[in-house]
Amino acid sequence: MAGELRALRAELGAASGARVLRHASAVVGLLAWTRRALGRAHLVQVAAALHRDLGLDLDGLRALRLPVDLLEEFPRWRQGSTAGFSPRPLGLALVPGGAGHSLDALRLQVSAAWGGSAIVLGVLRELARHLHPTPRIVVLIDPETDGRSVRRLARRRGRVTFARVDFGTIFARDNAVAARDGRGRGVLLVPRALRTEWNSGVEPLDARAARRRLGLRVVRSRLYWHGGNVLFDGDGLAVGADAIAENVTRLGLTADEVVTLLAAELGREVVVLGSPRGARFDHERNRVARSGQASYHVDLDVALLGRTGRDGQPTALVADPRRGLALLSAVLGHPGVTASPHLSAARARAVLAREYRAAAREREPVLRAYRERLERRGYRVVGVPELRLREGRDNTVGLRPLDFVYCNVLPGLNRGRPAVHYLPWGIRALDAAAERCFREAGVVPIRLARTPELASAMMRRAAGLRCFCGAMP
Repeated sequence: MAGELRALRAELGAASGARVLRHASAVVGLLAWTRRALGRAHLVQVAAALHRDLGLDLDGLRALRLPVDLLEEFPRWRQGSTAGFSPRPLGLALVPGGAGHSLDALRLQVSAAWGGSAIVLGVLRELARHLHPTPRIVVLIDPETDGRSVRRLARRRGRVTFARVDFGTIFARDNAVAARDGRGRGVLLVPRALRTEWNSGVEPLDARAARRRLGLRVVRSRLYWHGGNVLFDGDGLAVGADAIAENVTRLGLTADEVVTLLAAELGREVVVLGSPRGARFDHERNRVARSGQASYHVDLDVALLGRTGRDGQPTALVADPRRGLALLSAVLGHPGVTASPHLSAARARAVLAREYRAAAREREPVLRAYRERLERRGYRVVGVPELRLREGRDNTVGLRPLDFVYCNVLPGLNRGRPAVHYLPWGIRALDAAAERCFREAGVVPIRLARTPELASAMMRRAAGLRCFCGAMP
């Protein structure tokens, strides 16, 4: 200990300890100021002020955690001007996830620390059983998890491989999207950093391990996002408004600049779903304080299917609360829905009916805006039934999840036919209505399970099938 302290003292040179502490306190204050300033002013204004008043150049600004890589996209930032902003493209093409595209490879992620291992293993079993042809499935296992146990429980089937690669979340859709570079080589594009419930700067994926064990290059985006807020079917690229708002606040950009950056990185014009102006990101609480979306991720409410049907028109599924409410009696008549440890069945039905109707009133305007936005982009939009509780409200009725969604699906060819793979809820009328909507959209519905346990387990984590299934190039 004494030796370490003497080494630190040598680094300080002639400066006294008290002076260093005063300087350290000033640096802490500058870091806090910079973070707040980016949420209130443009990156260029913040950087120009620090350059002018404190004489800081790029190295100093980097030390204060300004996004210098983005600042350099503004050639006249030292003069406080945003003129000339033209972000360089990454030269990547996203792997499409439409119903008419092959599901050649998928990625699942297992972590004992994150939990949900039983869900991931269940998904692996059902994918191997129901997808034809069976895709190559890569299961990433984090360094803290017993890999032998995972392999044994997985009962290895088909084209399944396991790899030790650390990652930031078990939701494989969120921490990386699949792409190809200009030479056709596979790439995993990861966000600038992954925001989780507890931390805003989680490493999305161990790039070195991915290169060594998967043979894939990992490219880091200049922006923050979750893959659940990015949809691409080969025709349209849709991004949730909350992703735009988060980058506006955390990086000090305008909404238009964020969209321009997304287009440069993802190689397509971006359709924004929701209202970036209606959303607000809270730095202190590390969360979206006010959402501009119907759900925290758009893939819970929208599925882009690509070109389907005889006319080959781009098609999208969008959640439709009205279709769900039309089946409310059948849903509330299901004993599993109204089973409650403290309410009678009649009282539980009344509480749920009121809650489902209230949620539908709140969500319908945003979902209608989604439909209209996609229709203007040439999509045929098919409504799919849903029943949702209001987000952020506790379920006071029972112990099982009571949100029923059908848009968080896995589109892709099955036996050469455009299909959507989905998890049933075990409520016959609701599942049958959803399958009719899938057929109306020109795709074949493929159930990946016979019982609702897997869907329920996912919804306990506010997630669905797509959330757990990451794309692979």
